[in-house]
Amino acid sequence: MTVVLRQFGVGLKHALSAEERVGRYRSTACIETYLRRAFDQFKGGRVGEDVVLLLEMFFAHKVGGQGNKLGSGKQAIIAICDFLTFTGCSPWQWTPQMLWQYLTDLRAREIAPATIRSRHHYINDMCRAILSDRDLANKIQARHPTASLQQITDEKSRALVRGFGKRKKKLSNPTPAEMQQVFDYLEAVITEQIETGAPVPYVLLRDRAVTALLYAYGVRVSELSHTDVTDFDFDPECPEYGDYGIWHIIGKGDKDRHLPVVVDWIYPVLLQYVEGVRPHWTGDPRTPDEQKNALFFSNHHTRLSVNSIQRIVKQRFAAAGIKKNVSPHRLRNGCLTRITDEVGLSQASKIAGHSHAATTEGYYDRKASMTGDALSRHVRKIYKQTIAPPESS
Repeated sequence: MTVVLRQFGVGLKHALSAEERVGRYRSTACIETYLRRAFDQFKGGRVGEDVVLLLEMFFAHKVGGQGNKLGSGKQAIIAICDFLTFTGCSPWQWTPQMLWQYLTDLRAREIAPATIRSRHHYINDMCRAILSDRDLANKIQARHPTASLQQITDEKSRALVRGFGKRKKKLSNPTPAEMQQVFDYLEAVITEQIETGAPVPYVLLRDRAVTALLYAYGVRVSELSHTDVTDFDFDPECPEYGDYGIWHIIGKGDKDRHLPVVVDWIYPVLLQYVEGVRPHWTGDPRTPDEQKNALFFSNHHTRLSVNSIQRIVKQRFAAAGIKKNVSPHRLRNGCLTRITDEVGLSQASKIAGHSHAATTEGYYDRKASMTGDALSRHVRKIYKQTIAPPESS
C-alpha cells in the first residue's frame, strides 16, 4: 500500500492496509483522505458506506470514463466533499434549494466565479453519473427509500449560477489596426538596427515571430511554448508552404489537431525565423542538446516558457504605444474572431481545439469584428482596395 500511496502522491502520515481504508478499490488510494472524511461525517454505517461508494464511482467516472487526469478527478471529489459538509446530507437527499444556498454561500465568500461554476458542474455531473448507472441508482433507491437524486439536476440551478457566478468578460482584444501598429513598430526597430550596423536583433526577430504565430493561428500560449520545430510538416494540398504547411499540436486535454496555414503572410515570417534566426540559439553550445528541438528559445538558451511569452507580448505592445492590457490569450480571442468571420463558427471551433462551438462563440468579440476584418472586407468590396498584411523582413 505504501507504493500505491506514493505513486498517487497522497500525503498520509503512514501507509494504510486494505482493512484500514474505507475505499474499496486500489485506484482510489489518492482520495482516501476525502473518502475517510465523508465516511466519518455520516458516522460510518450504511449511509457512510454508500456515500463512499458513490464517491468512488464518481472518481472512476471522471478518470476512467471521461479520461480526466488524476488531479482533475481529485478536484471533483474535493468539490463534492465540500458540498457534503455544507449540506450535512447524503447525495440522495440533495435538493435544488441546497444547491442554490451553497452557490450563494460561495459567492458571499467571494469565491472566484470560475470556481463557483466548476463546483456546480461537478455536483450536477455526479448526480447525472449516478442516474446513468441504473443498477447503482436502483440499489441506492432500495436501500434509502427517500432517495431523490433526480431533483438536483433541476435546470433552474444552472440559470441561477449563470446569474450571479459568471461575469461578462470586458474584452479588450487588439484590433487588426492595432496589430498592424505592433508589426510596423517591430519592423521599424529591426530595420533601423540592421541599417545602422548594429548586431543582428535576434531577440526582436524572435519576438515578432512569437507575436505573429499567436495572432495568425490563435494557439494557446502553452501550445506555443511546447512546440518543436519538427511539429511542422508538408501539406500536399498547399505545397507552396513547403515543410511548414501543417502544424501538429497536442493541446489541452491531450487533444491532437492539425492547423493549416490560415493566413498567407505568416509563412515568410515563420520561414525567416526558422532558417535565419533560430540557428542563433541551436548553434550555441550553451543550448542543451535535449532542448535544441524547441521552436523558440529564451535568452538563457532554454525553451521559451509560458511566462516569458506573456512578458514578450505585454512588452512589445506597450512599446508600440498600445495602451490595452494585451496578453497572448487576447491574441487568441482576436484570431478566433477573425477566423469566425472568415470561415464560420464550426471551423473556427476546430482550429481553436474546442470540443463545443459554444465555447468558441464566447471568444467572439463583435466590437473587434466590426472595426476589423468585417469592415475591411466591406471597404475592399466598395473601393476595390487591398489592405496589405504585415510584411516580413
